[in-house]
Amino acid sequence: MKTCSLIQAGRAAAFACVLTCLSFAAAPASAALGEIAAVPPGATQRTVGGGAARVISYVDEDGTTINEYAGSASGTTFAYTWQGPAQPDVQALLGRYAADWRSAAAALHAAGRDGLHASRVDGAQVVVETAGHMRAYSGRAWLPAALPAGVSVGDLQ
Repeated sequence: MKTCSLIQAGRAAAFACVLTCLSFAAAPASAALGEIAAVPPGATQRTVGGGAARVISYVDEDGTTINEYAGSASGTTFAYTWQGPAQPDVQALLGRYAADWRSAAAALHAAGRDGLHASRVDGAQVVVETAGHMRAYSGRAWLPAALPAGVSVGDLQ
């Protein structure tokens, strides 16, 4: 049987603690499109569309303001908007709709219709608009079929 010193045991415990902290830090603070909305600590909320949807606003670790739109009745996230110095992890925000976005973006690129500083990708189920340059990014992503009655694309700001 192998024994270890208190120093080795302490190092192992510290390493386990660091891994645990990193796993919490990497956890998304929000739900992906089509999932039940999450309210991160420090978030603010307001309603749009005459109360048909609520907007959960928070600032991510990079200083980007993210607005998560969820249906008031269902609680399901149907859109995101963002603005700030860094692009959020769009793939994480899209969740199961990320593959639809990637394939539609690849088709735009193959056709030579993708933009350098701005783009709009219309997937089969999701629309993603991104714009910006270094330290000034904005965008929005939404599920057209999931927009609640009383909420328009113009409300997604």
